[in-house]
Amino acid sequence: MKKIAIAGFGFMGRMHYGCWGRMRGAKVAAICDSNLAQLKKSSGGNIAGADFSTDFGDARIFDSFDGMLAAGGFDIVDITLPTPLHPAMAEKALAAGYHVLCEKPMALDAKSCDRMLAAASKAKGRFMVAQCLRFWPCYVCLKDLVGKGTYGKVVAADFSRLANAPGWNDGGKSWFLDESKSGGVQLDLHIHDADMINWLFGLPDAVTTLAHRHATGGWTDHAHTLYEYSDKVVTSTVSWAPVGEFGFESGFRVMFERATAVGSTRPSETFTIYPSKGKPFSPRLGKGTGYENEIRWFLSYVNGTAKDGPLTPLDARNSVALVDAERKSARSGRRIHVKGTMPEK
Repeated sequence: MKKIAIAGFGFMGRMHYGCWGRMRGAKVAAICDSNLAQLKKSSGGNIAGADFSTDFGDARIFDSFDGMLAAGGFDIVDITLPTPLHPAMAEKALAAGYHVLCEKPMALDAKSCDRMLAAASKAKGRFMVAQCLRFWPCYVCLKDLVGKGTYGKVVAADFSRLANAPGWNDGGKSWFLDESKSGGVQLDLHIHDADMINWLFGLPDAVTTLAHRHATGGWTDHAHTLYEYSDKVVTSTVSWAPVGEFGFESGFRVMFERATAVGSTRPSETFTIYPSKGKPFSPRLGKGTGYENEIRWFLSYVNGTAKDGPLTPLDARNSVALVDAERKSARSGRRIHVKGTMPEK
């Protein structure tokens, strides 16, 4: 039985809490948040599945991360704190001998990610960044189609992730809108699609990003990126510009030589393949959400029953570095070189 300590109990902390509760051979033994009021309230988010219960059984409650580490009594530290805290907290937990699962994005920039990689290389415990799309059934299926060349080579691909600007917590003055803390829409929300592009196609030669600033001028609310590959056209769009009751929408459109694959969360989560011959169909997908599947895989990794997975810490670092390049392009108005500037496996 592996015992889990969750650090940070906002929306994503509660999402992970619910997932751990469904894992065989795991039990949440400690919960930590500097604001204990979080344990008694709902924290909004853009996807269903979080556990908003207030009865945590015999799990010990802490308001100090250092105090929780010192108290011990668990095997895994699950970090679901705001992004700026990821490097320091991960380094402390790894140095203390714990296995560490860290929420995405890995850190605010590649330089901070490198600190975490260095700490992980010296640690006895396992380390993983929770890039959930690599475990989400429809994206796992897409990766399989690309890798096996089922419908030939990819000709073009487009990814999108759109949502109302974060308004949960702080009376609508969310820390997510402070780019110095969250990395803004280009890091916090877009890291999913940047990481997916990295996973499916590898790092591009260069990126060119156009971005729009919110009317206040305080933060970027919309960005569109072109990724340069020698044999395909790849683009992405990320936005916190939608207003009204838009909610959340994500999807992809991948054009193969002999089929088109389309995934969307609207009106419900769907994945359809349109082959050049035959009728459109929905492929059989794996079960569970990306959150559940990443936690299940990490548990097996810690237990030694899984050796190779779809994500390494270096992968997560390079996806952050890819976003670094996109943000630099958006600020400068220039094409930014990518491939050859990042560590290889």
